[in-house]
Amino acid sequence: MTRQSAASKSHDVAIIGCGLMGSALARVLAGNGHSVVAWNRTPARSEALVPYGITPLESAAEAVAAASLVIACTSTYDSTRSSLEAAKRWDGTTLVNLATGTREEAEQMQRWTRERGGEYLDGAIFCYPREVGAPEAKFLFSGAESTWSRYTTTLQLFGGDVAFVSPQAGLANVILMGTAAFYIPAICSYVEAATYMVSQGLAIEAARASTLHALDNLRNVTEEVFAAIESGDHADDQATLDTYAEGLRTVQGQLRRVGQRAPILDAAMGQVEEARDAGLAELGISAQSKLLRS
Repeated sequence: MTRQSAASKSHDVAIIGCGLMGSALARVLAGNGHSVVAWNRTPARSEALVPYGITPLESAAEAVAAASLVIACTSTYDSTRSSLEAAKRWDGTTLVNLATGTREEAEQMQRWTRERGGEYLDGAIFCYPREVGAPEAKFLFSGAESTWSRYTTTLQLFGGDVAFVSPQAGLANVILMGTAAFYIPAICSYVEAATYMVSQGLAIEAARASTLHALDNLRNVTEEVFAAIESGDHADDQATLDTYAEGLRTVQGQLRRVGQRAPILDAAMGQVEEARDAGLAELGISAQSKLLRS
């Protein structure tokens, strides 16, 4: 297959998927001097980007043909692949895929792209659209290091923490899945806690301030958990799993008394009780890990 040079492309970047995040990416790229085309299944979304100097196109195949760097920001790997299926020629083109999915899907998407003559980077998003282009935005990428090197400067426009993590295409998504498995339940749990405090008459500012110390402690605990899982040594001279169980039981009882549901707290209680029943009560909270890969 004859490779098409980047110089023969009419634009720098094509955005596939113009939802909240895709639109934010397109605006940042255009605002930093890149010529950008965009495509979305619902044309109104790509057309809404015209005031930012972005050119909407009628098909994803046109978008792939127009730019050497194609950034797909759809919800899933399946939606990315179905959006791009009509684009047959990928020579001279790099696909950066920002869909949410699994390690296996990332590796399959890399093969799919390479079979069509293109290059591939898998990406993971750890921020909200409002943070794109700002210091607090975080994106991780994995895949061929030479491909990352070619587009590092462009991709680093997305925020202050944009990094390459591995030549294995699926590893950015491993980090995303692992982080989401903690972050989303943590938010849900925080909603439970905030609901209880406010319902008991605690002022909003006092409730917010009261959790800052816990968040600082949580940062320290995460370091200890990783170290314990890596070493296999779950001994803890600060708080045993049994200590956590007693605390959880007290909190669970209080929330039930005031008539508040707390499904995340209940799930944590069940997890800790299972670990106690397995004989891990005198170890640290990280000892739950022993039960999670049976």
